[in-house]
Amino acid sequence: MGFKDNDACLAKVAEDEPIFVLRAQDWSAPIFIEQWANHHALRLGDDHPKIVNARITARLMRAWPTRKSPD
Repeated sequence: MGFKDNDACLAKVAEDEPIFVLRAQDWSAPIFIEQWANHHALRLGDDHPKIVNARITARLMRAWPTRKSPD
């Protein structure tokens, strides 16, 4: 799971590489993360660290106190 200032994944992004960011305040973010996890779990397995991490992130996002439509 990544946070704003300590996400190693973001450090790998090329300067001109397009990215898409989902925030915890976006009410739909955990839905899409769960869909991603379910899709990739078919290939990687439910116990793969990326799948486990995605599901934890979705759960934490659902618990985020400020939820709204995306900006």
